[in-house]
Amino acid sequence: MVRLPQKNEPSLVGDLMYLFVKVVVLTLLFILLFTFVFGIHRVENAGMSPSVKEGDILLFYRLESSYHSGDIVVLEKNKEKEVMRIVAVSGDEVDITKDGLIVNGHPQYGLEKSYVMEDTEQFVQGITFPVILKRNEFFVLGDNRGHAEDSRIYGPVSTEEIQGEIMTVIRRRDF
Repeated sequence: MVRLPQKNEPSLVGDLMYLFVKVVVLTLLFILLFTFVFGIHRVENAGMSPSVKEGDILLFYRLESSYHSGDIVVLEKNKEKEVMRIVAVSGDEVDITKDGLIVNGHPQYGLEKSYVMEDTEQFVQGITFPVILKRNEFFVLGDNRGHAEDSRIYGPVSTEEIQGEIMTVIRRRDF
């Protein structure tokens, strides 16, 4: 009688080691993705309300290299993360007059109507206008113009200060 070779049955220890290796690899992959590619930020203030509300959790993409007017970004200013909307990019001239926000000589009130609920005004303690943005500079404003600390106070932000562009908003309140 001819005997067929038998397959070794997997052992419990082998299965546990395989599971452990899988968990470690997936954990490292998750850590690497959320350290270098994606980011998570919880909004701490109402500067972007109603678009992004206090308590919302944001998922943002760190590898974006070109930003445009209208993009909502996470930036780090004075060692704190903030969420702002880009309203002007490199080479643009920004002015705030009694008519509101003016970019390159064109009033922006029609474009902002869908997400800004208040008039855009200068702050007394802020920067002087008009401002011409240099290379790799952006002018950012919060949608809640009366309560946002933004480029009207601290001036344009650089590409290095921008952490990434918002991909999605997870509402934590007021569903």
